Amino acid sequence: LLTETLVHLLRDNYTEAKVRGKKSFLLERQQLYSLAEFRTQSEILGFLADGPYGPELSKLEESSSPVETERAVRLSFARSVKNLFSAAKGSVKEFLTEYSSRFDAYDLATLLIYKTQGKSLEEYLATRQPLSALSEKRVRRLYSAEDPPDVLEEIGDEALQSRMEGISLEELTPDKASLIRDIFNGWGEERFFNYVKKKLHGRDRNSCLPIVGISIDLLNLSVILRSKLIGISNVQDHLIPTQWKLSEKALNQVLSAEDLAQTLDRASSLRQYRVLLSGARQKYEESKSLAFLEIAVRKHMVEVSRDVLLRFPYSIGVVLAFLTLKENEARNIAAVVSGVEAGLKPETIRPLLVA
Repeated sequence: LLTETLVHLLRDNYTEAKVRGKKSFLLERQQLYSLAEFRTQSEILGFLADGPYGPELSKLEESSSPVETERAVRLSFARSVKNLFSAAKGSVKEFLTEYSSRFDAYDLATLLIYKTQGKSLEEYLATRQPLSALSEKRVRRLYSAEDPPDVLEEIGDEALQSRMEGISLEELTPDKASLIRDIFNGWGEERFFNYVKKKLHGRDRNSCLPIVGISIDLLNLSVILRSKLIGISNVQDHLIPTQWKLSEKALNQVLSAEDLAQTLDRASSLRQYRVLLSGARQKYEESKSLAFLEIAVRKHMVEVSRDVLLRFPYSIGVVLAFLTLKENEARNIAAVVSGVEAGLKPETIRPLLVA
């Protein structure tokens, strides 16, 4: 353990110092809630102008749309990742490359959904993830496919094609779009999980696995729940073929439920995620939506990341935990901007925030 710590101090001291410096600029809960009190986008931008988001937000005009503001926030997050990458060495640099590759899956999911909805290429380009490694040339080629199923053929990944098999792209409801996102994201997270599990060792592996492992488990549960909601059969075929804390037996117990209500009951009884999914059936019945699930998952990921920051100094897990918190912050700001633009009251916006 002492040797491992010394290696990290010599190799990654500068990177970890940058992480801890950047962590000090994360918004506190009260600051985040204060954003929800503002009534205009200009007030939000003014509040954030002196912080890490300033360089990107300063380029916006008063007439900029919420989509443009959200993209500026994503650009700021990407700058944080790239800044760490420029300071990293060896395995940390490789780790950040693998971390960033997850965003290709996010981009491809949005591309398929927008193509299916008949939206223009320009509309899609405005939503692209700045960290995605997909070239614009490839994106344009994918978008020029004659039919949405041809996009999957053009992506050319057999595992992803197999996982999407049997899911009709016609009549794309919001719930089906969310299922497609979960399947694509699971495909991306699986690759990252395998990298952490097979390529990292010791403290690095142990500090990262709680974060990436939980993502695998909860994406599988989300795919099961969304599939039951819209009546998708052969749910097993759409799952990530690996687990973290959830055994195959536990997943099969949830899979064998007859309807969504029973599925929610069985999911909330799972020992590993009982607290996280407590009251899941009641929340669904009150809202008739699984939106609560995303908020619950993000809260859990934030809690685990904060725990990693405390328990695993001098490890790559510190980098991953910070980036998880930073990405969550960017999503919070996007939620506030969208809520304020829609005229939502502060008390309606706050429950959408994960602080």
